[in-house]
Amino acid sequence: MTAYNLPQGTTADSIPLMLGHPDPATLMPPELREAMLGFISSPQSYLALQYGAEQGAQSLIDFLVEKIRREQGIAIGPENVLVTAGSTGAVDMVARLFAGAGGVTLVEAPSYADALHIFQDQRVELHAIPMDDDGLIPAELERQVTQLSEHGKAPGLLYTIPTFHNPTGRTLPEARKREILSLAHHYDFLIVEDDVYRDLAFEGTIPASFYALDGGQQVLSIGSFSKTLAPGLRLGWLLGSGENIVRCVNCGVLQMGGGANPFTARMIAAYCRSGHWEEHIARLRSLYKTRRDVALSALRRYMPSDVRWTQPAGGFFIWLDLPAGLVAQDIKRVALQAGVLVSAGEGFFVNPADGAHHLRLAYSFASTGDIAAGIRILAQVIEQAKGADR
Repeated sequence: MTAYNLPQGTTADSIPLMLGHPDPATLMPPELREAMLGFISSPQSYLALQYGAEQGAQSLIDFLVEKIRREQGIAIGPENVLVTAGSTGAVDMVARLFAGAGGVTLVEAPSYADALHIFQDQRVELHAIPMDDDGLIPAELERQVTQLSEHGKAPGLLYTIPTFHNPTGRTLPEARKREILSLAHHYDFLIVEDDVYRDLAFEGTIPASFYALDGGQQVLSIGSFSKTLAPGLRLGWLLGSGENIVRCVNCGVLQMGGGANPFTARMIAAYCRSGHWEEHIARLRSLYKTRRDVALSALRRYMPSDVRWTQPAGGFFIWLDLPAGLVAQDIKRVALQAGVLVSAGEGFFVNPADGAHHLRLAYSFASTGDIAAGIRILAQVIEQAKGADR
């Protein structure tokens, strides 16, 4: 197993159901290698090694504008796109510029653990909004915003992962998005839409993005190459109104260092213009759908009847609700001893205690054989824990 930030006690034979990473075998398709070699050999590569334009490589921006227009039907121009150092760079920039220390930001409960970490690093005040099987609950959002307003606190941001949510795999329906947008306009907060899994749909129609429904006035939308090409590229984008993109372009980090990864950005633009990225994404959809199906089949076959789980229509993750009395950290610890790595739910909540009875499974990184075996072992661990709890 490749060395990652894995728990102590992990061995080379451990089954990794905690890593929300792409399959390593997909990270260097032949067409990407050819595009890289061709770019490095071209005169453009020398220019790309200089400081880049603050907004990012124009060739990549132009490609992204065309892709987003074509796929989402959004009337955007180059002025609406900023190239970022992955979704991480985008979340950090948004937290710093649009929330800031002491600012109030709303997040889902649960939410992406590392995004919570970034907001906490920026000393943002976080408030969690409950979810149900359809995602974030608009009525709970309104209740929380009203309650905060009564205490003199006005939320500046709502951070949400509406499509194939991390960690739950849920997708927010369009009707709920419209309700949430109405609240954003009424209470004047920005919706930060972390949409990095949008391209990894397995079936059905993906609901329109917040950005598409709103026209971008009250929304910042984040995309990334990390899930559909390679995370080591450290390349993503932020979609927003011209005014908000200018605010980002004029920030100190970009004014000092220039745009994100200009060499990589121009090289990937050359690859994308060849049409091979869309072909690669189609292969990924098939691969991860197969792994999702194996995971769901193993859960149905092996899990105790009082364990509940989500049914993702895309992305990387399945969210488990454990029976009453079982603690996720205990299950995680015993599963690790049995050779299976899973994520306990505490890290995905503003209030960690809210995740005490949840587990996240990732099916993107492990092989189909390991997924089935790992879930069988995990089910045995849970069944044994239930017996000990009686």
